[in-house]
Amino acid sequence: MANTKEGVKPMPMDIYSTRAQLAAIELMPREYSFLFDTFCADAGVSEEEKAIYDFRKGHRRMAPIVHPGTGGVVMARPSYETREIGFCTIAPERIVTKPDIETRSFGEQVFGAMTPEQRAKKMMAQDLMDMRAAIQRRRCWMARQVLLEGKLSVFRYTNEGRDKETTLVADYSFTQNFTPDTPWGGVGAKINYDMQTIYDMVYEGLGIVDKIVMAPDVAEAMMTNSDYIKLFDGRNIDMGAINTKYRGQGVRFIGWNSDGVEMYSLSGKFEDDDGTTKPILPSGTLIAGGTGMLKCLHGPVTQVEEPGMTAKHKTYIKKEVPLRYASVNDNAVKNRLTSCPTIMPFNVDAWVVAHVL
Repeated sequence: MANTKEGVKPMPMDIYSTRAQLAAIELMPREYSFLFDTFCADAGVSEEEKAIYDFRKGHRRMAPIVHPGTGGVVMARPSYETREIGFCTIAPERIVTKPDIETRSFGEQVFGAMTPEQRAKKMMAQDLMDMRAAIQRRRCWMARQVLLEGKLSVFRYTNEGRDKETTLVADYSFTQNFTPDTPWGGVGAKINYDMQTIYDMVYEGLGIVDKIVMAPDVAEAMMTNSDYIKLFDGRNIDMGAINTKYRGQGVRFIGWNSDGVEMYSLSGKFEDDDGTTKPILPSGTLIAGGTGMLKCLHGPVTQVEEPGMTAKHKTYIKKEVPLRYASVNDNAVKNRLTSCPTIMPFNVDAWVVAHVL
């Protein structure tokens, strides 16, 4: 008689576990942000605790001229430095208390409302989406700082508040700033000439220009300049009218300049760490560079997931790692999402920041 074995019943998955939440996150698309997605390339996740990168500045040396029969002259290879920077830790949290799951939430039906358990699951899903969006806004803030200032300096937060001094600084020695002789809003402004000068600065820095992104007041000054319009690429001109196209998120496609470079205006604001509201691009500012000229690298996330004697550290080689844990003192449950990114340039001379008004 053949032996038979009782079938093993599969264990139900705990939807609140880090493993289950990671699987859900990886199926969710990341929030799009124009500045970050245009100029930042995804460099993946590192297993190291610090980002190690090669740093260089562009230059164009000529080959040496030698006398016939004397052989060659040694030509130095482009120099570079190897630097390292720590990853910053971004860890927003949401607290779920007893009143949160016992009372009707925003948008919930008045009659036939959900149970507290159903409400808790819905709140966790919404919290994950909100925290992912907040983390992406921080990445965009980091990319903005590198683009405009050529450095990355961030504050760190503790339970008591923000550190008084920056605790993570990377200065990339950016020098590619441009100011025209005549502001673009003034009489006699040479906008096309200035754009060609900016293009040449990027070229001399061994970069490419396929995107120009400007503040709305720069776009207004440029498009109302009668001399410049005569040199404007007319591919999007219809019956004498320039058809700018709104792309959402404050992005408006203007057209192409005389060198065939795509031009965009970018509006929109954000709330900075000091609580003040600032424009994404400061007034009078223009950025010219190439797609993916910065790289965003993520570091590993290490966290403790179990309390008591069984507690231990777990490390994940992931861009975003969730954690749900109980706070006994607060009689609450907390949802946390942790990410450890940093932003680095491939070539610090590959873009220009112009202040044209």
